Amino acid sequence: MKKFGRLSCCLALLSALLYLTGISNFPVIAGSSYTTHSLPNDIDARSNKLGLNANNNVGLAGFTFLGLIRGFLGMNTSPSSNSSNDNISPSAALTPGNLVIYRVGDGAASLTSIATAVFIDEYTPAGVLVQSIPMPTASNGANNILTASGSSTSEGFLARSADGAYIVLGGYNKAPGGTAPNSDTPAATNRVVGRVNAAGTIDTTTALNDPTGNIRGVTSSNGNDLWIASSSNGIRYATFGIAGASTQLSTTVTNLRVPSIFSGQLYVSDSSGTTVRLGTVGTGLPTTSGQTITNLPGFPVVGAPYGYFFADLDSGVAGNDTLYVADDTPGTINKYSLVAGNWTSNGSVSLTSVRGLTGVVNGSNVILYVTNGTSLQTLTDNTGYNATIIGSVSSLATAPTNTAFRGLALAPTSGSPAPTPTPTPTPTP
Repeated sequence: MKKFGRLSCCLALLSALLYLTGISNFPVIAGSSYTTHSLPNDIDARSNKLGLNANNNVGLAGFTFLGLIRGFLGMNTSPSSNSSNDNISPSAALTPGNLVIYRVGDGAASLTSIATAVFIDEYTPAGVLVQSIPMPTASNGANNILTASGSSTSEGFLARSADGAYIVLGGYNKAPGGTAPNSDTPAATNRVVGRVNAAGTIDTTTALNDPTGNIRGVTSSNGNDLWIASSSNGIRYATFGIAGASTQLSTTVTNLRVPSIFSGQLYVSDSSGTTVRLGTVGTGLPTTSGQTITNLPGFPVVGAPYGYFFADLDSGVAGNDTLYVADDTPGTINKYSLVAGNWTSNGSVSLTSVRGLTGVVNGSNVILYVTNGTSLQTLTDNTGYNATIIGSVSSLATAPTNTAFRGLALAPTSGSPAPTPTPTPTPTP
């Protein structure tokens, strides 16, 4: 009876807390710490009644709703000390077919150059928010902090690994509020690579002490082999879990943007110099220095390309034959087709400040998803290979106040690797 009385009181208290906060997802215990979900900005007033922390996370100094319930029932509320599991797990798995967006900021203050909290927001293709997964803002076992420079719009380009199993992303091992992390030496502020699997398990144990400037984007073939683009010393290779140096692959161009893998080839975009805007890095997936970055044949060496997506739409052309590029200058989604060995323009659709881009092939249709800092938008191109792109973008979701959407990718899958939208092997263009 005593335990039943405790349980009844506990349920009553829980109902009151839920009424005050509007929370529907509870924190869970994962590995060596309690894990919580971000709260929406529109319940700040109610959350203040409960003394929630500055990041709007459900918990205060190690206290969570689950911890409260466990304590009320006389159960042990201490975090697990299982040292064999340093990974950080959210309460829900990611859903294959959904989108994940690198979001900067918790909404508490305007974005500036200081180290700023990072979240992975999961959305359905219709633009419905599923969950927000916070990256660590304090060290947790072997896991490092992963923050971003709040006002650096050229950061935050994540990718799904080529085998479909992981999301990889970059950031800084610097607590929120620290000054300009991208200006710190990498020895003082390591550049961190985060990895998230289909179950939503977070790992930020990979810390690099040599990429200088901004860590722009990360890609991977399998979650273990990592390629990192920086603003100062080029495209680099590292392996998952390393704490130390990476390998600079090329000196052709060193101020780079978005690395990606399509059909077994590493690509990278940039807007510096006059020789490369979107190019191949060596042949295949190089891991050693001395590689050359070669601009795609026929691709213009002007503009400011960021994210891009290759598709194979014509069986008469070997490999990937269609390309979509988010070009921040002048603010367009550009389409190209591989015609007689050269990438030929097929027009563009306007979207101011477009940078993040991914896509899905559905028959002869290509469904594009793009971000431009303030919103998630979509465009379907049904014109096929070597035909002018038509249509306009439509908005799916808006970044909350005092936050920004950076890069985006498809959610990872569990089990066998997911088929990629461009399955035909591609020779180096």
